Amino acid sequence: MSRVTPEDVSRTHFPMPPVGHRGYHAEEVDAFLELVAATLDGRGTLTADDIRHVAFDAPRFGGRGYQADQVDEFLDQIRTELEYRQLGSRPVPASGNGSGPLLTPDDVHRMQFSQAGIGRRGYDTDEVDAFLDLVAATLAHGGPGSLTVTDVRAVRFTESRLGTRGYEHGEVDAFVDLVVTALEHPAHPHR
Repeated sequence: MSRVTPEDVSRTHFPMPPVGHRGYHAEEVDAFLELVAATLDGRGTLTADDIRHVAFDAPRFGGRGYQADQVDEFLDQIRTELEYRQLGSRPVPASGNGSGPLLTPDDVHRMQFSQAGIGRRGYDTDEVDAFLDLVAATLAHGGPGSLTVTDVRAVRFTESRLGTRGYEHGEVDAFVDLVVTALEHPAHPHR
């Protein structure tokens, strides 16, 4: 998954919803995206939870705002980016001279993914949880049987069973990217 930058936020335009649908109030969305851009630029304080819980009013009766599903999809990308940054605790790795590893076994054990949106199937939770266990073991011990960068890049999760929502694709994909980066750039050798 590619990183989302403040410039990406500034350049984003949303279509109007189909006739008969009102969508989200455009000015509210635009004002919120200014806060998002500031946060991505290091000048704001929004968190992934703020993105998860934001709600927009509909435009005035008879008006049409932004198409809701397009806004929601973009906000999912933003939320994933913020979670990625929070998990990594610093931008991925700008200089490689951080004071500790990019990702620790404890970070992996604390990882929680959101459920996929209503009406969408995410990744199978058992498969993702088993992958998290392997990642934590690799980061804790290294050595034979550990995951390699090639292994992680080759990971593919199946969709959740019908009737279950599973884990949000974007969040899991961002985490997999972070694992690759952590394995490529270990700050300290395994103990």
